[in-house]
Amino acid sequence: MKRLGLVLICLSMLGSESTAAGLIGFGVQATGATLNVPDPLKPVYGFGYGGGAHLDINLPVLFSIRIAADYTTYSPDKEKYKTVLASFAPGSVPSLFDFDGGRINIFSVSANGKLALLPTPIISPYITAGGGIGSISGSDLTVKYQGQTLGTAPAPATETKASVNFGVGIDLSIVVTLYLEAKYTIIFTQGESSSFVPVSLGITF
Repeated sequence: MKRLGLVLICLSMLGSESTAAGLIGFGVQATGATLNVPDPLKPVYGFGYGGGAHLDINLPVLFSIRIAADYTTYSPDKEKYKTVLASFAPGSVPSLFDFDGGRINIFSVSANGKLALLPTPIISPYITAGGGIGSISGSDLTVKYQGQTLGTAPAPATETKASVNFGVGIDLSIVVTLYLEAKYTIIFTQGESSSFVPVSLGITF
């Protein structure tokens, strides 16, 4: 969270100095995202939530550049996780399991190109693609059965790796610009790459 706060402050300073020129816009976004994880945890982690900030560099053509920072967090589905835990202990009852922790967090910074498609003064659909870095971290997981602690699995080491993304969006310009955007994002983590699909609803001033 400290890293996200620092990026937001820097983007805000850049935006306040350059917006008057009409070439740079600063904004914020709310983000929801689906996360693709390996089996057997695939059904456990579904939709996460978060947000961030962005800086748009508007060129005098149909092309622009967006620099964005986002933070998303994912909580495990409790009942589905209990079923997974029970599958490793034959004869156990899923409802008797309990756990604390297991949250996954993703912090990402990206630079994307945006190409407008058939723009109008109000509505402008676009395609986008770019790259950056993504940092994946988690929290410790403590497992209990019938109230007794079975053990604690430490959180995996934080990985900060290169990432790429591509997606589509639409701008709605009425005094300020609202946008809806979805991007398929791949982070090249060690071993198997990690992927997630953030959907952002944002506003640019």
